[in-house]
Amino acid sequence: MKIAILSRGPQNYSTRSLVEAAQKAGHTANVCDPFGFYLQIGGTGHRIIYEGAPAEDYDVVIPRLSGATARYGGEVLSHYEWVGIPVVNSASAIAEARHKFKSLRVLAQHGLPIRPSLTVGSATYLEDKSQEIGDYPYIIKPFYGTHGIGVMLLDTPTSLTSTVEAMCDLHRDYIIQSFIEEAAGVDIRVLIVGGDVIAAMERSAVPGEFRSNIHQGAHGTQIKLSDENKQIAIDAATALNLDIAGVDMMKTKNGPVILEVNPSPGFEELESVSGLDIAKAMIDFAIYLAENAPKGSRN
Repeated sequence: MKIAILSRGPQNYSTRSLVEAAQKAGHTANVCDPFGFYLQIGGTGHRIIYEGAPAEDYDVVIPRLSGATARYGGEVLSHYEWVGIPVVNSASAIAEARHKFKSLRVLAQHGLPIRPSLTVGSATYLEDKSQEIGDYPYIIKPFYGTHGIGVMLLDTPTSLTSTVEAMCDLHRDYIIQSFIEEAAGVDIRVLIVGGDVIAAMERSAVPGEFRSNIHQGAHGTQIKLSDENKQIAIDAATALNLDIAGVDMMKTKNGPVILEVNPSPGFEELESVSGLDIAKAMIDFAIYLAENAPKGSRN
């Protein structure tokens, strides 16, 4: 089969591993920069052009979209869906998952455990309303973001109010959540592929850091998930309609809560600590998706 991997980073570990796994399985995998696509509607037809040549002969598309490529890459993915080519994670599912506040709403609508969260359009009533989701310190994080970038810990009314005022003046949208002291610097990443838990690890922050992101220096350790945590992770990916997802969870004194769900999860550290061939699992699922796509679905 012929697989398109939408990514600007052909040397990125996850992208490179997917290409190698596809080739080992006897398939062709091309890494395509989302910004290299031309998308046509009407005229001579509905067309997808990549670097000047037709690009509609793929059997399945795997998106690996970053913050920089997510918007236009989503349009590319939508066009592939429109012409009837199977995609691993739809454009709409990716967009919903990437929006941290919107994704929390979806998870809450499905009865899944999340942290109480607040977003505001001004700081006018902030001091009163923030108390309804917990007490100081608070974490604020942007609606969009990865690797823990832009996440801040604020421990006084002055710091919270001044930060939110600045964000509102800059027209930046942030989520406010109470800091969970007993879980500081530790979370769980669960990888879901095709509705199954593939692997999980506990991530621990470096001393003095409250963010447990690998890109912030945290290290991972393989763990065995409880049945409860497995089901929560599976249900989170299902609620957001994601075929592949990295579900981040936290242990609290009141039970597990979902932090966020990543629609393009990196897996270098997870492969390292688990010893599993995660890229192969993703390619196997992509091929399964292509083989079981409705016949005659292409326009």
